[in-house]
Amino acid sequence: FTASGEERWAALFSLKTPPKFTRTPTDQIGVQGGAASFVCQASGDPQPRIVWSKKGKKVSNQRFEVIDFEDGSGSVLRIQPLRTPRDEAIYECVATNSAGEISTSTRLTVLREDQLPPGFPSIDMGPQLKVVERSRTATMLCAASGSPDPDITWFKDFLPVNTSSNNGRVKQLRSGALQIDQSEETDQGKYECVATNSEGTRYSAPANLYVRVRRVPPMFSVLPRDSDIMPGGSVNITCVAVGSPMPYVKWMLGTEDLTPEDDMPIGRNVLELTDVRQSANYTCVAMSTLGVIETVVQITVKALPKSPGTPVVTERTATSITLTWDSGNPEPVSYYLILHRPKSSEDPFKEIDGVATTRYSVGGLSPYSDYQFKVVAVNNIGRGPPSQTIEARTAEQAPSSAPRKIRGRMLSATTAIIHWEEPEEANGQVVGYRVYYTTDPSLHVNQWEKEIVRSANFITIQSLTPNKTYYIRVLAFTSVGDGPLSNDLQIIAKTGVPSQPTEFKAEAVSETSILLSWVPPTQTSPENHITAYELIYRKGNEAEEVTFDPSTTYLLKDLKPFSSYTFQLAAHSKHGVGAFTSEFTAETPQTSPSAAPQDVRCSSPSSTSILVSWLPPPENSHNGVISGYSIRYTPLSDGENTVARSVSVNVSSQPPERFQFLLQGLEKWAEYDVKVMALTEAGLGPPSPAVIVQTEEDVPSGPPRDVQVEVVNSTAAKVKWRCPVAKQHHGQIRGYQVTYVRLIRDEPVGQPCIRDLLITGTKELWITEMLPETSYAVSVGAYTAKGDGARSRVIIITTPSPVPESPRLSVSLTKAGTALLQWHPPMNPLNPVLGYRLTYGQKGAHKPTILQLPEEERRFVAPNISRGAAYEFRLAARNKMGYGEEAVQEISTPQGVPNGYPRNLQAAVVNSTAVSLTWEHVALNEQNGAVVRYSVCYQGNRSAGNNSERCVSVLERSVSLTGLQADSVYDVRVCAYTSKGPGPFSPSVQVKTEPPEEGRTSHPSMFATNFRVKAAMKSAVLLSWETREKYNKGQPFTILYGNSQSVEVDGRLSQKLISGLRPETQYSFLLTSRGLSAGGLQHRVTALTAPDVLRSKPLIISRTDSQGTVMLQLPMVQSKAKVKGFYIIVVPLKRQRGGKFHKPWDDPDEMDLEELLKEINSTSRSLRLKRQSEPRPYITAHFPKPPSEFSLGDGRMYGQFLNRPLLSGHEYTCFVLALLDLSENAMYATSPYSDPVTTSELDPQPIVDEEEGLLWVVGPVLAVIFIVCIVIAILMFKRKCSFPTTKAMSSHHPTDPVELRRINFQTPGMASHPPVAVSELADNIERLKANENLKFSQEYESIDPGQQFTWEYSNLEVNKPKNRYANVIAYDHSRVLLSSIDGIPGSDYINANYIDGYRRQNAYIATQGPLPETFCDFWRMVWEQHTANIIMMTKLEEKSRVKCDQYWPSRGMETYGLIQVTLLDTLELATYCVRTFALFKNGCSEKREVRQFQFTAWPDHGVPEHPTPFLAFLRRIKACNPPDAGPMAVHCSAGVGRTGCFIVIDAMVERIKQEKTVDIYGHVTLMRSQRNYMVQTEDQYIFIHDAILEAVTCGNTEVPARNLYAYIQRLTQTEGTDNVPAMELEFKRLAGAKAHTSRFVSANLPCNKFKNRLVNIMPFESTRVCLQPIRGVEGSDYINASFIDGYRQQRAYMATQGPLAETTEDYWRMLWEHNSTIVVMLTKLREMGREKCHQYWPAERSARYQYFVVDPMAEYNMPQYILREFKVTDARDGQSRTVRQFQFTDWPEQGVPKSGEGFIDFIGQVHKTKEQFGQDGPITVHCSAGVGRTGVFITLSIVLERMRYEGVVDIFQTVKMLRTQRPAMVQTEDQYQFCYRAALEYLGSFDHYAT
Repeated sequence: FTASGEERWAALFSLKTPPKFTRTPTDQIGVQGGAASFVCQASGDPQPRIVWSKKGKKVSNQRFEVIDFEDGSGSVLRIQPLRTPRDEAIYECVATNSAGEISTSTRLTVLREDQLPPGFPSIDMGPQLKVVERSRTATMLCAASGSPDPDITWFKDFLPVNTSSNNGRVKQLRSGALQIDQSEETDQGKYECVATNSEGTRYSAPANLYVRVRRVPPMFSVLPRDSDIMPGGSVNITCVAVGSPMPYVKWMLGTEDLTPEDDMPIGRNVLELTDVRQSANYTCVAMSTLGVIETVVQITVKALPKSPGTPVVTERTATSITLTWDSGNPEPVSYYLILHRPKSSEDPFKEIDGVATTRYSVGGLSPYSDYQFKVVAVNNIGRGPPSQTIEARTAEQAPSSAPRKIRGRMLSATTAIIHWEEPEEANGQVVGYRVYYTTDPSLHVNQWEKEIVRSANFITIQSLTPNKTYYIRVLAFTSVGDGPLSNDLQIIAKTGVPSQPTEFKAEAVSETSILLSWVPPTQTSPENHITAYELIYRKGNEAEEVTFDPSTTYLLKDLKPFSSYTFQLAAHSKHGVGAFTSEFTAETPQTSPSAAPQDVRCSSPSSTSILVSWLPPPENSHNGVISGYSIRYTPLSDGENTVARSVSVNVSSQPPERFQFLLQGLEKWAEYDVKVMALTEAGLGPPSPAVIVQTEEDVPSGPPRDVQVEVVNSTAAKVKWRCPVAKQHHGQIRGYQVTYVRLIRDEPVGQPCIRDLLITGTKELWITEMLPETSYAVSVGAYTAKGDGARSRVIIITTPSPVPESPRLSVSLTKAGTALLQWHPPMNPLNPVLGYRLTYGQKGAHKPTILQLPEEERRFVAPNISRGAAYEFRLAARNKMGYGEEAVQEISTPQGVPNGYPRNLQAAVVNSTAVSLTWEHVALNEQNGAVVRYSVCYQGNRSAGNNSERCVSVLERSVSLTGLQADSVYDVRVCAYTSKGPGPFSPSVQVKTEPPEEGRTSHPSMFATNFRVKAAMKSAVLLSWETREKYNKGQPFTILYGNSQSVEVDGRLSQKLISGLRPETQYSFLLTSRGLSAGGLQHRVTALTAPDVLRSKPLIISRTDSQGTVMLQLPMVQSKAKVKGFYIIVVPLKRQRGGKFHKPWDDPDEMDLEELLKEINSTSRSLRLKRQSEPRPYITAHFPKPPSEFSLGDGRMYGQFLNRPLLSGHEYTCFVLALLDLSENAMYATSPYSDPVTTSELDPQPIVDEEEGLLWVVGPVLAVIFIVCIVIAILMFKRKCSFPTTKAMSSHHPTDPVELRRINFQTPGMASHPPVAVSELADNIERLKANENLKFSQEYESIDPGQQFTWEYSNLEVNKPKNRYANVIAYDHSRVLLSSIDGIPGSDYINANYIDGYRRQNAYIATQGPLPETFCDFWRMVWEQHTANIIMMTKLEEKSRVKCDQYWPSRGMETYGLIQVTLLDTLELATYCVRTFALFKNGCSEKREVRQFQFTAWPDHGVPEHPTPFLAFLRRIKACNPPDAGPMAVHCSAGVGRTGCFIVIDAMVERIKQEKTVDIYGHVTLMRSQRNYMVQTEDQYIFIHDAILEAVTCGNTEVPARNLYAYIQRLTQTEGTDNVPAMELEFKRLAGAKAHTSRFVSANLPCNKFKNRLVNIMPFESTRVCLQPIRGVEGSDYINASFIDGYRQQRAYMATQGPLAETTEDYWRMLWEHNSTIVVMLTKLREMGREKCHQYWPAERSARYQYFVVDPMAEYNMPQYILREFKVTDARDGQSRTVRQFQFTDWPEQGVPKSGEGFIDFIGQVHKTKEQFGQDGPITVHCSAGVGRTGVFITLSIVLERMRYEGVVDIFQTVKMLRTQRPAMVQTEDQYQFCYRAALEYLGSFDHYAT
């Protein structure tokens, strides 16, 4: 190396330096319940890693926390709370890097409070919560005392405070206080001071320092608004100001303060004004240290206006009057009303509205008329009183009408007189008239002759020319001018000729007739008498004349409709025709057309329209003006529901030659009947002939229905559907398209795949070639010739992992009679193969052999392969998804001779010379080929003289042997033949032919007769027979039965009980005797055993009382079998030496029931009473139907049987016997024996024994020796160990294992902690919780850990992998032993222990969470222990750590060793989950159902905040646990902490049902002697007490739904001397203890207080809804809202207050961030005159709330609620979603709804909408404060859903659960009662609950 190279290498090596401690931990003496912190820092390169250990093991405990320095220079070991003696130890700090390792150690000593030395430090003043502005000085105070004076140090966030850094900014004062100058954000944190001297170390309580960053002067965020109110009205004025610090807000009226100085609110002040009478200005003042601001609001008191001044007429015309008036009001008015009417009229005044000025011209009046006028003022309150009425007359005007009734006549040939009347509308004073006349009417009227007439209504005109016709006209004139001229009056200057008729009129009567009327001319003499009239009428140029007799009217008929006619009329006299009237024109009216439109044509341009065209009707049939057409069209596909529709077509002024109209909005692809009709004013004409037309095809508008996608395997799925609704076909469906696309993270990838299915009868399609473990979106659509229709909703499926392909299998036969199987694994498996399943056997065999083979196995030898048989071998590989395709191989073995004989050979005598034989097949595995024939050989006995054997060959399995000798015995046997030869013969059967017909008598060799079944039980049959007198009684009988079973019977007996049989099974019994020369005769009977209808035993409910009675719970019948009656049998137990009792039979069926059967069948009561007096089993009661409970020994008669009292000092057991009506034989079924019951105080009784006399001699001596031995044994045993064995728990009083332990093996702790009375439990817990749970800590620490027992099996090397935690083991004496498996060491071990319950040994099994390697053991334990319920107290994973492995199948079936577990059902609820499994064991036909209850609400840290959910979980378990089930299996992770909590709480809940004390301390002590560490933490021990207290306080309020009405009736009744209803007492029990302010952390922060509508309604910190914080905005994560759990889902609801104006933006932010798309509003915006909720939504147009734009889309007004839909868009990224708001409008402003029906329907509608449209987020519910009506809504939602699923109701516990999540839920007793009432109304809607 060169010099420079050496330097580089030296530098390289110098980079790594070994660790070196810069600060080492010092020994500490701490106090129990306090804290200890050890600081360890080291330097080195690389930076060393610090590891803490205790006794050589890395520390790992919930109370141990390691906090690293930010710069990585070291760490702090924090232990809190300290426990003695467990925390006293040497703790080691190890610093390690790649260059080396160093360590240092420190000692921790923990003292109890009563052990502290006098000088131990104490904290006299600890730091307090402090809030300081940034850059200000913060001082955290601390003072401590002790001897010697302690040193004070500081920790921040559990790390030591370094006062040497921070440029001297942080320093510790001499007083011990910590001063922080120019505080910064980084100074914010949790501070604690530590006092240390030589006596020990004490930590203060931690205190938070908050550093404020912003300083904002006050500003108004919500300005108060001006208001107008009625006199005496009320108004609330809201003023909101913000700033930093938050300003105080007050109200002032002038200089008067309306808000007290000492009660000035921060941020928001609502001024409530009532009974306001005067208008005033109010000032809102906001003040903080940064300034004072104010704003003024005006409150105006409204009043009606006064009456205006009297109106004055300032101008008048002929048709108008102008009025002016004085307002008369100091306040402005909105407008005026002018009222007027004619003076002479009594009609109401007419009103002129909206007059804005005090001058107005009233027009439209009549000239020269008197009118009355008055004026009214109006403001926004209403109209005031009217002014005084004035009268005024309009000015004159020229007449507006001509004189009336002008008539004239001739006085002579040259003189005429003319009369008239005044004009109708003179418009003033008529001054005179002018009369004009001429003979030439064509001249202008000014050229006519004229006369002026004044003050008269007639004139005489002279000097007329005779025989001339004169035309006369008259006008009237006033001082203003002339009126109009009258019509012409014609007069002929001739004497005797009539004058002109007057008032000539024509009026249409119908479409074809006109009625003419007139006033006849004056007839003054016979000379001008009218003889006729002449009428001339014209239509166009056609004129006709009509003459008719004198009259005043004439009806002209047969005219043409819709035509104009002109008429003139003249009168006739004998002197000639008079003057004609002027022409008068009249029209006949229109009528409907008389013909239909012509040439109607129809075509369909689209699928929803029809184009109709037509020509008008013929011209002469119009009968009027064709104003339009009506098109009537009717769909032809609706059957009886067809509704014709019409559309009108108007005709324009220039109609086209051909009309056409497009009918739109029609049904697609539908036939229509179309007709057209013409229309005039008179109506419709006739319809045109119908035209049938069909609309065009279109694509289907509806999707296929009921689309189902079934995943068949990993690459295929089956899609099934139904066709769309018929009305949505819109054409002929040609086929269907199934579209599917692959999804990755819920997004489609690649092109969709489309599969076509042409229309066929089937509507299903298989999708293949899918990828395994892949998600697909599948939809189906129909199509017509027009294209594709609507697609169904997308269904998302996920293909599973593929099951393995079939292995490659080969099978070969060996010479040893076996088959060799060899195989290769499946090719290229996607998932590893976990094992194989081999199924093999002969083809046609009922039960093939099924074997599970490990994954590494590649060959198998199948034994016992029979010859001449076809075998089938099936091999399937298994992966995590299950078994794959089977590989199938078949082989056939060469035939051989049978090695078995035909079975069950039976012989029957036909007559004296013939018998018939039958037999069964040779066993399949013994045939060795196809059986081709049978050989039957028979041989007579020697005495018959026929001893040669003869054989016959037969093909069938029966034969009749004939030609035999009478009264002879034959031996018969049979063998089978294959093609290879015969097999062995069967055992011979003896059969005897009958005697000859003549003289047949009983044969002397017949040994027995009347062989019969006397009684049949479920597991036993009682047989009886009668023996012959000459039979040798010393020769035994043999009874053959079942599968080659036999029993030998003493020949002296005449009956035998055969036991050990299976229930409900057919048995054949053969009675034989071989003592006769015949070689044995046979008698055969068959019997059916009884069904097992009583499977559970009678349960003892209560212990023996002083009267000698026992309360029993009788078993329920488990079958529908017909039962005649039930008998309760009492069995006195036999006393043995030593005073113990002995039960001689294991099962009632083993008893000799003959005596009992005689009693059942006997009618003699005396016999029964006699039997009952003997100390033997007796019948104590008979029932046709058993009661649920029965008092044994009450001395009463039950069905003629005396239920006699139990004798003192005896032990009894009992069972129930059912008499069945199923067969001709007597058939009985018995229950199992009950548990033994001992009557009180055993008196010395003589021991029943055969050597009774001897016992009286040696008894006293033996008794003394026996007692001495027992005393010595007990003393020795107590010295050896303190745990009682099972034998110590003999069945004597008391029976509770905890009580027995207190009597026999009491620990010092148990002696000082006796059971606590239930009445004192609350006070006891309060005492224990004092001083921060000090007494609780001491009590918990005093419990005996119970670790003196052995655990050798847990420490075996073969069993160590089966333990989840090395320190959690199973004690040897109480461990659960599994059945051993041959050849597998340790196969009987599982980490589980029996735990005793209340009055029941081994009631529980406490075990760890199963490991993958113990799954099989766990399920084997469940099977062997007959466990029905598994309790799981943990999640599979917590804090990212595996707590328990999933030991059950996620779906379908999994096999764990010999146990097959099938998942039947999963019910997931908010706080727990219930899974139901079916269990089968290989080789066993029994099926069992097991439930697993998993509690999911236990938090990752600590214990549940409230015990309410846990108690609900416990009640559900108890309701599902069968009474005869084995122990409950309880586990968490280690099976000690939460498991212990569950067991103790369950046991204590059972105890308080029977006793008035609880013994939590004793039960925990007992458990720890059975399994280590039970109840692992102090918090768990406290939780147990809280749970028991709540169970005691609240009781059981759960009621079956069918009993709800009766329960409510009880609640309405009064209780106690105060006559308080039980409902009120139950509601008051809900209140409980009020929540501590520590539960409302964020809600109480100054920056959040103004966001709460009510100061006492705030969210708990643990359940509040958190918003995403906005940087720099303090409190931006807060909103007054709480998460509430539903019945099946956690956080199903968000309960919140009605938004304030200042929290509306936060409200929309909450809905968006938590994906809540359903909002329930249960209040109006204002109620009782106060604001209940700010209108937080836009009404008409979109509005923006911070980031979110809200568009109103729709509003639906329903009978009881309003549904609003909003589109909410995030302006930051453009994402949108729909939010639906349901506002319930039927809730009264006071109280509750009268009926719950509407509210229940509303709840259902909300949840249906949530299911249909809602996303995964919660439902948001609010009223005003968010607790009262909101609580009712959520309570009923949970209660009704639970009622549907479980059939039970528990309003109390439901509300209590809600109150643990938000305070005051269901706020009033009225609301609480409404919940009960609504639940009952809901119940009434179901028929099956009606009773």
